[in-house]
Amino acid sequence: MFVSSVLSLEIELRIFYTFAPMAMQNFCQIREIDKNYKQMKHTKLVIIVSIFLLLLSSCKTQLNTTKLTESYLPLEVDHKLSTMAVTVDLDIPELEKTVNNNLKGILYEDSKFEDDNLMMKVTKTKDFKFAVHGSVITCDLPVSIWVKTGYKKDLLITTAEAYYEATGTLNVNVSIDFSIQKDWSVKTRTTINKHTWIKAPTIKTSVVDIPVTTLADIAIKALKAKMTAAVDNAIAEDTYLRETMLQTWKDFQAPFLVDKDYDLWLKITPQSIFSTPIAGTGNNLLLNLGLTGIIETNMGNNYFPPTTPVALPEYKVVKTMKPDFSIHSNITVSYHKMEEIANTMMVGQEFSQGKKKIKIEGIHIYGQDDLLVAQVAISGSVNGSIFCTGKPTFDNATQSIKISHFDFAVDTKSVLLKSANWLMHKSFLKLIEPMLTISMKAEIADMLNTANSTLKNYEIQKGITLNGSLQNVLIHEISVTRAGLVVGGNTNGNLKVNVGDLY
Repeated sequence: MFVSSVLSLEIELRIFYTFAPMAMQNFCQIREIDKNYKQMKHTKLVIIVSIFLLLLSSCKTQLNTTKLTESYLPLEVDHKLSTMAVTVDLDIPELEKTVNNNLKGILYEDSKFEDDNLMMKVTKTKDFKFAVHGSVITCDLPVSIWVKTGYKKDLLITTAEAYYEATGTLNVNVSIDFSIQKDWSVKTRTTINKHTWIKAPTIKTSVVDIPVTTLADIAIKALKAKMTAAVDNAIAEDTYLRETMLQTWKDFQAPFLVDKDYDLWLKITPQSIFSTPIAGTGNNLLLNLGLTGIIETNMGNNYFPPTTPVALPEYKVVKTMKPDFSIHSNITVSYHKMEEIANTMMVGQEFSQGKKKIKIEGIHIYGQDDLLVAQVAISGSVNGSIFCTGKPTFDNATQSIKISHFDFAVDTKSVLLKSANWLMHKSFLKLIEPMLTISMKAEIADMLNTANSTLKNYEIQKGITLNGSLQNVLIHEISVTRAGLVVGGNTNGNLKVNVGDLY
């Protein structure tokens, strides 16, 4: 039994050693097969994910559109020539004061008997007042006249002499004809029109008899020379008409700020000037001038196209003038402002067709020659930028900037046809186009209100003031410039320039 057990164990060991290597090999093969299976499963998963991602990415199109070049044409504005009234107020009270100061006290004195046996003194009794009639200044000059006359005779033994004095009051009416020369200098001609004795001096004795007409003739002859010199000197001292006009003409040709809050600028480019006959009443001597030129306003900046300075033309008189008030106005709308309005209304807006959808991320606006360019950034089924162009126009009925002929740019059309032709649907353009409409009603109303408020005794500089009113604005052009859209039109109204004392 023991032997049989040993034999049985030996047989089992022989079997084990015989088949063990084969079992181990099969076990390893099974493990290898399991390992390969897991790798195949992982590879399949990677392939599936990759295919999914590939399919997912194929649903989003990246647009490779070319950005339109930014460019601008020179600003060309067809200005309408305007005529404005210019009133030059000559300072007659100051002229009157100067002449009175130059004519003080004794105006004429003859203290010698030898030549005509007469001594005479003419004295101003009080200041006179000027009165203006057309281009003529008149005044009454009151003077007192003192005379002394007599005789002296040598007799045989002695000398006989007798002297007589008398005083009187004479009113002399003087006129000063006021005229302007071609070079804007002032010329006067003084004339003594008449005289009236308020109190006539009487010297009448059996020996001496001097008529009052003789005394008046002597006094007037002396006064005429004295008065003419005094008036001419006063005109030279106090009437700076030529200097005033030269300075005013120069000042007109520089832009000046009308309203700081609205950044409203005005520029007058004068072309010619003429005058109706000098008119004056009471104590005012006025030159009513007509100035033709180009009147411009800008809201938003003080840029005006450069012009060649114009020299002051010669003084010229016309019978009448017909003012035609039409002020050219420019309102600049910056691209930044347009972008703010468009982005506020459009960012986040979605456009879809079927299962495809895009969202507007932002809009950038600039110019290309005479066109407005809208660069629309989008995301979603299509990523990238779409470029659209249109012609800016102005609707006077609604006082709004609108875009006409709005369409995709040529390059954008080509790219969309190849990769996202569903976006070329007109409804997408119709979504964007209204957002580029900008109302100018508030700006135009503000400009008119501000201008009318400001143009009431608005002092450009010392002695030069503007007075005017504007009624309406009619826009007739829009220019695409580097600064933005320049909306140009005519503002109807009136403008008057008052020129007083500049010195």
